[in-house]
Amino acid sequence: MKGFSILFLTLSLLLSAHSRGFADDAYQVRLIKKFYSMGTASINGTYYPVGNSIARLFSKSLKGLVTIAEPTAGSLANVEYLRRGQIDLALIQSDVAWMAFNGEHSFSGNRFRELRILASLYSEVIQIVVRADSDIKTVSDLKGRRIAVGERESGSAASVMLVLGAAGLKPEDYTFVYERFTRATESLLDGYVDAVYYAGAVPADGISRLASKTPLRMVGIPFEIREKLVADFPYFSAETIPEKAYQGQDIAVQTIGFRALLACNETLPRDEAHSMLQVIYANAALISDQNSKTIAPLFADGRKGFEEEMLHEGARRFFSNNRSR
Repeated sequence: MKGFSILFLTLSLLLSAHSRGFADDAYQVRLIKKFYSMGTASINGTYYPVGNSIARLFSKSLKGLVTIAEPTAGSLANVEYLRRGQIDLALIQSDVAWMAFNGEHSFSGNRFRELRILASLYSEVIQIVVRADSDIKTVSDLKGRRIAVGERESGSAASVMLVLGAAGLKPEDYTFVYERFTRATESLLDGYVDAVYYAGAVPADGISRLASKTPLRMVGIPFEIREKLVADFPYFSAETIPEKAYQGQDIAVQTIGFRALLACNETLPRDEAHSMLQVIYANAALISDQNSKTIAPLFADGRKGFEEEMLHEGARRFFSNNRSR
């Protein structure tokens, strides 16, 4: 992945230089010392545009460093790319990061202790979507149904079994359909699946588009299930999908969620990690999702959703030195 990015960027720089003309005295060559690749997720989700926003800021503000956001299958895939050194940075759900670091669930026997977190960026909300005429009213009603859960290596696919398990459902009680989010919404429209399970910022562009085609309903997560998940897993938090978030949604929906984390390997230089965070929090209003909605990471939330020992050394120094913010 990194080799392709470097080739692509090199060609882009050469074409840019050629288009402006070498005779232009105002043209200045920029010395690039490092190329960093950032794993995101599907181009139609939230991670890719957010990653692009951050990559552009890094490339503009950090001398000698160019960062490129790359589409991937999602959080699970990003962990493995980081582990193998195929990418340098990644956006990862807090539940997936916790599982990877501790060798739990999807990473049983395959823990990634070198995984490090630079910052917790924003809340991601679990959204269970059905057609408005569906008889699925609660999470328990998903028994015997076909549920689109994203790509096999996505963060959504990693968390859904925990949610369904907390509702008393067993793996044999449902059927997962692994497909990209855009395809998943079409599958719900076509009747191929009974529900779509998605974890991401609200509103999600794919759900908004689907709501303009057919009436939808959001399935909430009951209080007792939310309390159980929050108590059992440190990366979950109670969340709300506000009313009017989607066309036809007249009431707020209670659910749960986790945090979107900017992650790296422990080998990332301390000074670079510190500089990256300076850039992010100095330009928070320039970080946006696919709807051009500002994500605006908050410094006060920068350490939410993960264990302290997972924090990168450079990030620890940054947050310690800026407590007065």
